[in-house]
Amino acid sequence: MLILIIDFILRIRFTINLKVVMFKNKVFRGDIMKKLYTIGETAELLGVTTQTLRYYDKIGLLSPICADKKTGYRYYSYTQFHYIDRIKYLQTFGMSLVDIEDIIHSGSVDKLLPYLREKKSQSERELENLKKRINDIEWYIDYFTYLDKDKNSDYLYKVQIDERYIIKARCYYKEPLPNMEIRLAGVKSRKEYENLSFRRQYGYKINVDAMMKQEFYPMEYFVYLREKPDIDEKLYDTLPAGEYLCFRTQALKENWNPDVLTDYFKNKKKPKLTLALEFEDNLVEYLNAWYEIQILL
Repeated sequence: MLILIIDFILRIRFTINLKVVMFKNKVFRGDIMKKLYTIGETAELLGVTTQTLRYYDKIGLLSPICADKKTGYRYYSYTQFHYIDRIKYLQTFGMSLVDIEDIIHSGSVDKLLPYLREKKSQSERELENLKKRINDIEWYIDYFTYLDKDKNSDYLYKVQIDERYIIKARCYYKEPLPNMEIRLAGVKSRKEYENLSFRRQYGYKINVDAMMKQEFYPMEYFVYLREKPDIDEKLYDTLPAGEYLCFRTQALKENWNPDVLTDYFKNKKKPKLTLALEFEDNLVEYLNAWYEIQILL
C-alpha cells in the first residue's frame, strides 16, 4: 500500500512539473497535448540525455512508441513518460537497469517489493560498514595525535584500558627488528586471518626485568585487531582490561629512567605484563618513534 501511495504522489508531482515545463517550451497548442514527442523533446522534458534514451532502447528497457521510416526520427508518447521517471527513481536506490527492466516489464508491484527489500538490506549493510570506517578513521586520528603533548619519560600516569585483541609473533633476544616484522607479516598472512580487520598499531610484550635495567627486550611482537575475532581462541591473544601504569619514551633508544620505575615498585609486586606500544610521529622511519609503556597493575 505504501508503495502505491508513493507512486501515486510521484505521478501527480511528475504530471504537474511536466505541464509547467511543456508550457514553457510551447509544447501545448491551446489545451491540446501533443501525442508524440521527439527523442530530443522527451529528453529535455524528463531531464535525461538522448544518449540515455537510446541506450534504454538498445537494451530493451524502453523503446520509442514509433519511428519515422523515412527520417529515422524516434517518437515517444506521453504515456511512456512515467516509465522513464520510474526508471530514474529506481536507479537512485542503486538498482541495476537489468533489475529495473525485470520490474518494469512485469508491471507488478509484487515484483518490485522484493527488490526494494533487498536494497534496504544492502543499504543497511553499507551503512554499518561506513560506520566502521568512520570509527577506524577516528581511531587513526587519535593514534597519530595521542603523544603530541607532554613527551616526558620521567612522568608516570595511570590509564584504565579495555580488553584488546592481538595477533602475535615470538621474538628472540637481541635479534634485529626487521626479523620480527617479517615473522609477524608471515603470521598475519595465514589463511585463518584472511577475513580479520587489523589496526596498524604495533607493539611488544617486553621483559620486565630487562626494562628495570633500562634494556628493551621484546618477547612478543604484535598487531591489534579491530574487534574480537570469531575464530578459535587459540589463534589470537587477549590483552586484559585493567589499570595500567604508563610512561612515554623512545623505547628503541632505551632512553627511559629506570630509577623512576625502581622507586615505584620498591614495595610492590613485580608486574606480570608490560607492553610497549608504538606511536608513529612520521611516515618515514620508526627508530626514533615514541612509545607508551603500559604496565598492568
